Amino acid sequence: MPQNNWLKALLATHKFMLLKIKNLRLKTAIGVYDWEKNFDREIIINLEIETDFLSAFQSDQLEDAIDYNEIAQKVKKFIHENKFNLIEKMAHSLLAEVMSDFRIKKCKLEIDKVGAIDFVDSASITIEQERKNGS
Repeated sequence: MPQNNWLKALLATHKFMLLKIKNLRLKTAIGVYDWEKNFDREIIINLEIETDFLSAFQSDQLEDAIDYNEIAQKVKKFIHENKFNLIEKMAHSLLAEVMSDFRIKKCKLEIDKVGAIDFVDSASITIEQERKNGS
């Protein structure tokens, strides 16, 4: 019985779980200049995914959770199969791909283009989307 009260208290105060995928390093040709399109450059992708954790919390089964490995593989495949000139377009398109999983309530995506500017580690863009009322 105490565990049941603990669960009720947790659910009353915590509605979502934040899943993070940090520093997913991939290589892709990206850029607007011809010379940029002829070689693969490192990009770093960070995702923060907000989801309802109740099913996974109760069942302790992977099929009731957002599988972070599945998300990482989806991102890798998407980047490998698509070409972009701008990280802005890449970020927008990738975010739409991630949000196609309707269990995801909100996603914040950051893409770093490593070595884009001399003497700077990377240039990056961050984009965020929140699902509204089941849409």
